[in-house]
Amino acid sequence: MSHDQQFISVPVPAQHVTRVYALLAELDHPSKPESPLPGGTQGADPGGKWPKREWTVEDLKSLIATNLPSVQRVAALLDLLAADPGRSFSTTAVVARLDFDRSRLKGALSAFTRHVHAHYDRGNWPMQFVWGTDPDSDFEAEAFYRLDESNAAAWKAARATEV
Repeated sequence: MSHDQQFISVPVPAQHVTRVYALLAELDHPSKPESPLPGGTQGADPGGKWPKREWTVEDLKSLIATNLPSVQRVAALLDLLAADPGRSFSTTAVVARLDFDRSRLKGALSAFTRHVHAHYDRGNWPMQFVWGTDPDSDFEAEAFYRLDESNAAAWKAARATEV
């Protein structure tokens, strides 16, 4: 850190503090760490073999009906994200709220990516993730997951039709 650097206090709404920290970390370290998550960004493969497609309510209903443990873990993640569309949850927050460990989440996302490729012929997940820093975590960088309004609405509609 430079000695001539000045600091300015800026009030930030509480719900955006973590995202501001993530932005600051990104500004300080413009070369982002390579994604350790399967399939790279949003589950898409870097080679572009799998297309990105919008998730429909029908796609999500099919996903909900899948009894694979990994898909059900991702469904629990989607439930969490859909409850607060647009809000980003760090990996630390996700594993704490869903009560399973990081390795289980990573394994579920890896299996989910393969499932999405095999059964939905696409490379994108319904949720997005970006890299950032969570002040409540000991990890230098971690994924922050979120669902946009459109995918959250589709997820909620799919859940509402469950029998």
